[in-house]
Amino acid sequence: MKTNRLLKIPFLLLLSICLFLPQVRVGSAGNVLLPEFPYFVRAVTNGQAGVVRGVYVPDVFAYRVIQQPQDEPGYVSQTDGVVTQFNAAAQYQVTGLLAHNFLAGASFFALNVGQEVRIVYGDGQVNYYVVDRVARFEALSPDSGVSDFIDLSTSIIYTAQEVFALFYQGEDHVTFQTCIQHGSVSSWGRLFVTAAPVSDHFLQQIPTFGLYATLGQGTSFPILVWLR
Repeated sequence: MKTNRLLKIPFLLLLSICLFLPQVRVGSAGNVLLPEFPYFVRAVTNGQAGVVRGVYVPDVFAYRVIQQPQDEPGYVSQTDGVVTQFNAAAQYQVTGLLAHNFLAGASFFALNVGQEVRIVYGDGQVNYYVVDRVARFEALSPDSGVSDFIDLSTSIIYTAQEVFALFYQGEDHVTFQTCIQHGSVSSWGRLFVTAAPVSDHFLQQIPTFGLYATLGQGTSFPILVWLR
């Protein structure tokens, strides 16, 4: 029972985030000029192994990633161009990435099945994923932080805990989440986009090259990146 309570509290706080957002109409991500991937890696790395520092989707977006403060499971950055890592998901070895739909989250709507996702860590490590699911849910009680949700593609109704299990538990994967606004209701629904790891066999076919990033005091470390 203790585990269920620990799971329930952060996700219900997360679900209530949309309730306090300004009612802003979301547009498309539009054409964005992205930095070349090696330069993006160099810009976001800081030497911290195992800490997610950036997310890059070719031709879609390149965002810096920050972590939620301790004991603030409902925190999401208010800075444009910044995505927040969901700490509760990290406990299950899942990379949960949150953003408001009037900031970086607007770009999540441009994600489609088959697109490549690159997760960059503080030491320059890059993990590769491919989008395998785009799901939209309507909150049946938009003003409630404990609302049930209906999957708009199947009409199946899920509890908040079941939605958490669907998208933030299981094997290694990435989950993007933002809110869906409908009319004047900013908390009407949720968008979830998941991406599965790229197979080792596929990665072996990709040409790579070494890029060296410089830390303080002239210390350098190698970054292995996808040559594209």
